[in-house]
Amino acid sequence: MRNFSMKHNPLPPVWNSSRDAGRFTELTNFPDDWGKYGKALRARLLKLMAASYDPELPLDCRVVNSFTHEGITVRNVIYRTRPGVYTTATLYLPRGKGPFPGVINMHGHWQQGRLAARVQTRGIMLAKCGYVVLSPDTFGQGERCTVHGEYEYHGRTLGGHIFDLGETLMGCQVTDNMRGVDLLTSLPEVDADRIGATGASGGGNQTMYLAAMDERVKAAVPVCSVGSFESYLGEANCVCETLPGGLLVTEMAGVLALTAPRAMLICTGLYDVKTFSPQEMLRSFDAAMPVFKKLGAADNFTYRIFNQGHAYSPAAREAMLGFFEFHLKGLGHGMPKESPAFTTIDEEKLMAFAPGKRPDKVCSLARYLQKKGEELRSALHARKKFSFEAEKKNLAGVLKFDRGLRVAFSVELASANGWRRFQLTLSDGRFLPLEVFEGEKEITLFAHVSGAAGVPEQAVEKAVRSGGTAALTDLMKQSENVTAPERVMAYHQTARSLMWLGRTLTGEWTGELCALAGFLAKLFPEKKITLHGYREAALAALYCSVFSDKIAKVVLEDAPVSYVFRKQSDFYGMALYVPGILKWGDVPLAAALTSAELAWVSPRHADGDPASAPGEKIGRLKAKFEKKEQK
Repeated sequence: MRNFSMKHNPLPPVWNSSRDAGRFTELTNFPDDWGKYGKALRARLLKLMAASYDPELPLDCRVVNSFTHEGITVRNVIYRTRPGVYTTATLYLPRGKGPFPGVINMHGHWQQGRLAARVQTRGIMLAKCGYVVLSPDTFGQGERCTVHGEYEYHGRTLGGHIFDLGETLMGCQVTDNMRGVDLLTSLPEVDADRIGATGASGGGNQTMYLAAMDERVKAAVPVCSVGSFESYLGEANCVCETLPGGLLVTEMAGVLALTAPRAMLICTGLYDVKTFSPQEMLRSFDAAMPVFKKLGAADNFTYRIFNQGHAYSPAAREAMLGFFEFHLKGLGHGMPKESPAFTTIDEEKLMAFAPGKRPDKVCSLARYLQKKGEELRSALHARKKFSFEAEKKNLAGVLKFDRGLRVAFSVELASANGWRRFQLTLSDGRFLPLEVFEGEKEITLFAHVSGAAGVPEQAVEKAVRSGGTAALTDLMKQSENVTAPERVMAYHQTARSLMWLGRTLTGEWTGELCALAGFLAKLFPEKKITLHGYREAALAALYCSVFSDKIAKVVLEDAPVSYVFRKQSDFYGMALYVPGILKWGDVPLAAALTSAELAWVSPRHADGDPASAPGEKIGRLKAKFEKKEQK
C-alpha cells in the first residue's frame, strides 16, 4: 500500500513568480501618444472579450407592459442585442416631455437581476430626479435565467461554458450594454449627448467597461467594483469579471484611462473585499490619473471612500446623484445630493412576463450555450479534411501550455512501503511530487482531478498486482500543491487566474504530464507508459498523448466526450474550461490526433450524465486527415 506524505515546498503560484514582478508598473506606463495608443487598446480589449456589437442591427424594441409608480412611468421592454438574442429590461421615465439625460443602470450578482429592490432603487430615484433610466437583465440572471421565474447565478459552470465557445460573459455584457445605450439614445425622451452609467459590484464592473468602450457615456459611477487586475489573481471573482489574456495587455488603470476625458466617480467601501479594496482602487486610480491630466480633465476623475462594506449604500447613491447632476445637467457642484423619498416595486409586478411565459426570442444563457455549441460541433464534423500538423499546432495554441516544459532535476527521497519517492523540479521552477511502485511491466501514471489522494485504491492495487509499475503525482493546485482552498467551485480561483495570464489549467496539467512522461521514460527506458486520467484530468492526459510520443495508451475515466453544453451541472469544475476549444474543435478531434490507444471508462457528457464513447466520431475525423501528414 502506498503512503504518500512527502513534504516539499508548495508550487509557487505562477502569478507570484519572479518573471511577473513589476507587472502592474509595466502595464500602467502609458505612452505620450495616448490618442493612438488608447484607440488600439480599446480595439484589443474588445477583441479579447469577443464583444460582437453591431450598431446596424435593428433594436426591434417592444414595450411589453407599462404602469405608473409614484408619479413616474415604468415600462418593461425587450430589445435585440445580437442576432437571435433579446434582452429584458425596465425603463423608468420621469414626468414631463424632456428630453432628459439618460442613465443605464446595470445590476450586479443579484439572481433576480433588474427586479431586485436594491437595483430598482437607483432607477426609481433617478427617474424622480429627471433622468430616463434603462435597467437591463444580464445574461443568465433576472428574466434571462434558464427556467423563467427560477432565478440563478451565472458565475459557476453556467457562465464558465461560454469560454469554450471562444466568448466571454464580459463581452456579452459589453455588447448588451452598448445596445442599451443605442436604445436610450433612440428615445425621443432622451438627450443623446447626456448619457450616464452606473452599477454596483458586477454592475460596477460593467459600468467601468461600458464607459471605456463606448464614448457616448459622458459620466460613469462604478460602485464597489474598482480594484486591479493583479488583485483578481487567486481571488474568487465572478467569471463575468474574467478577461482571458487581460494581464498580457493592460491593467485596470488602462480601462479607467479609456474613459478620459469624460467624467468618472469611483465609489469604494472602506471594508470591501481585497479585490475592491481602497488600496487596490487607489493603485489603479493613481496610475490612470496622468491620462486625465494629459487631456486636461483631472477634475473629471475622482473617487469617494465610504464607511461601509460591499454595497451601493444610500450615501453612495446620493454621491452618484450629485455627480450626475453636475456632469449631465450642469447643476450644482458635483457633491452629494439628497435623494427624494420613494418605495420599490413588487418583483413579480416588475416582471415583463408572467412566470413561465417568457417568449423564446428572449434567449437564456443556457439556450445560447447549447445553440452555439451545437453549431460549432456541426461545423467541425461537416469539414471535409484536416491538416494533422496544423490542427496539432492550433490545439497547442488553444491550450497555451509550455511544450518545452521538462524535469530539470530530481531528488529521490527515502522509500516508504515499497514506493520510491521523488521531488521533481521542472524547467520553469515549479515542483512536482512523484511516487513510483516499481514492477516488471508497463508504467501506469495516474492523473486525478483531485491529485494522488483521489486515485481509487483498487485501481492502484490492480496495476501493482498485475506486475505493473504504478506512478502517482499531484499536478498544479492538487493535494500537496495546494496553497489555499478554492472557493465558489473546484479550481475557480486557479483556472480564472491562469486565464488572466493567458494560460489554461488544462494546458498546465498537459505540460506537467508531458514532463513526467519524459522523466519516467528515462527512468524506465524499456517500459511502455499508460496515462490513466480521471474527470477533467483525463482530458489533460489525452492532450499529453497528442504531444508526447512516450505515451502508448490513455485510459479516460469519467471524462467528458465533448465540451458542448447540455444543461447546468456542477459535476465538473472550472478546470474543464479552455477558452476557444470549441472554435478549434472538440474532444473527438483531439482523440483523432493521438497515436496512443484509447480506452474510455464511464464516458460522460459535459454535464456529467452518462454518454457513449466517441469511437465512431473519432474514426470519421481520423479519415479526414490528409494522408501524407499523418504520423
